[in-house]
Amino acid sequence: MKLEIRLFAGLTCNNEALPCCGKQEFHLDSPEGITVKGLHELLYLGERPLVTVVNGVVEKKDFVIADHDRIGIFPPIAGG
Repeated sequence: MKLEIRLFAGLTCNNEALPCCGKQEFHLDSPEGITVKGLHELLYLGERPLVTVVNGVVEKKDFVIADHDRIGIFPPIAGG
C-alpha cells in the first residue's frame, strides 16, 4: 500500500530502517491492513498521545488504513 504521510509539530519518522527516517513529509509503502496504531509503531513515534487524521477525518487507533490514504499525525493541541 502506498500512503502519503505528513507529521507535524516537530514529529519525524524515527525508524532508521525506513528511507523516511528523519523526515516530516513522505510517501510510504506499508503492509496491507495496517491500523493507525500500527503506523505509529512502524514510524517509531513513541507512546505519547497523537491525533491522526486520515483523508481529513480524525481516526482512532484501531482504524484500518487503505491504499493511497493521506495521513496527518500531530500531538494534541491545547491553549486559549
